Amino acid sequence: MSKLRTPLTGWSLFVAAWLGSFFFATAGTDLQSASLGDTSTWAHGAYLTGDWGGLRTELINEGVTPYVFYTSIVASNAAGGISQTGPKYSQDVNFGLTFDMQKLVDWHGATINLNGIDRLGDTVQTEVGSIYDPVEIYGGQTIFLYNVTLEQKFLNDVGSIKIGRLSPGDDFATSPLYGYYVGNGIDGQIRAVIDDTRFATYPFASWGARLRFDPTPEFNVMTGIFEVSDQIHNPNRHGVNFAINGTDGPIVVQQFGWTPEFDKQPVQTVQTKRSEAKDVVKTPTVQGLPGHYFIGGYWSNSNYSQFGTTEEARISYGFYAHADQMVYRETPGSDVGLTLFGTVTYSPQPNISILPFQLSGGAIYQGLVPGRPKDMSIFGVIYGELSNDYAASVSLASGALPTTEIDLELGYRVQVTDFAYAQPDIQYIVRPGGTGNIPNAVVIGAQFGLTF
Repeated sequence: MSKLRTPLTGWSLFVAAWLGSFFFATAGTDLQSASLGDTSTWAHGAYLTGDWGGLRTELINEGVTPYVFYTSIVASNAAGGISQTGPKYSQDVNFGLTFDMQKLVDWHGATINLNGIDRLGDTVQTEVGSIYDPVEIYGGQTIFLYNVTLEQKFLNDVGSIKIGRLSPGDDFATSPLYGYYVGNGIDGQIRAVIDDTRFATYPFASWGARLRFDPTPEFNVMTGIFEVSDQIHNPNRHGVNFAINGTDGPIVVQQFGWTPEFDKQPVQTVQTKRSEAKDVVKTPTVQGLPGHYFIGGYWSNSNYSQFGTTEEARISYGFYAHADQMVYRETPGSDVGLTLFGTVTYSPQPNISILPFQLSGGAIYQGLVPGRPKDMSIFGVIYGELSNDYAASVSLASGALPTTEIDLELGYRVQVTDFAYAQPDIQYIVRPGGTGNIPNAVVIGAQFGLTF
């Protein structure tokens, strides 16, 4: 009897999430439209807890910005995989303070960030048997001290350096677009980079520094050096063990970015008055289709375990690239439209890399449903090619040779207000674990977010 009820519970969750989101979309249309310009009321503001009677605005004006972000995922393996399971819950709470040192003590171009993370809950990955986790906020389920950083701008803000406790994933091999996905194959950073080397990422931090230059509005270059350790993912350290051990090594990351705008068009006329003359000067404003492109690579000097042997390798390196481009905008000056993206990674070390070759891509349409200009419709796919050395090391236990896994994702994020969203989501995992002996899986669920 339990075998019948468990999948049905998952389907009930899926239906409830979609119906709930439809209700939010219907009830929240007026709220969302009004929030585009009206921030005078709680419902149209940016925070669930409001302005604290004006205290929040006062703090920000003085240079102190408090923040709390809540994210949760409820997911169920409804069909296929190793076994079916009822809904599982996972949550992530990100909280901290950002200090604008120029406002506080007239320290030009300096920002200090103190950041903590609290995670709890579970994932359905074990029941699915997949390489990629369908739940992006699972990992390090405890409370962590994450960012403790100082960022300093220089050369008239052309350059900046950030130092302290941070991770490469804060700046490298990442895009804001990935955050619209629920599966960890796409969300966060380009996944193979994390799996193939000791590339620390949220919520795990290490000592490091990142140097960035923006010589023109369209071009940027970043260089980072970070501590790597085989204890980086140890949740018992809670991010407060600042020691650098003798077995630790460095990872150097280099990235080059290009952010063009194509097909620029006038979007409005801005009227300004000259101080001396009384005539009005009309300045046309133009806006194009934005794109973001970057290529990067990493090199690490540390001890890396090799598949199928007790000997260790000393060097890890690899390459990655990302491209996203808005290809359609409904009206000039609007954010409503379609953006496409794609990534590729290559790590030529099958002896230590689980995923030496990976492709991912997707489409995000903002405002697809009329009257819902802030909602996001998302589709994504990730293809991971497993290394022969890894496959040989696990083939005996799995009963087959793992080769490739493909994950597809479809979701719709309902932006109920500026501070709340609900996102029903479905993922289809082809060849979970890469072997072909596990049936293709269907993971259904929803993600929710609040800004306090």
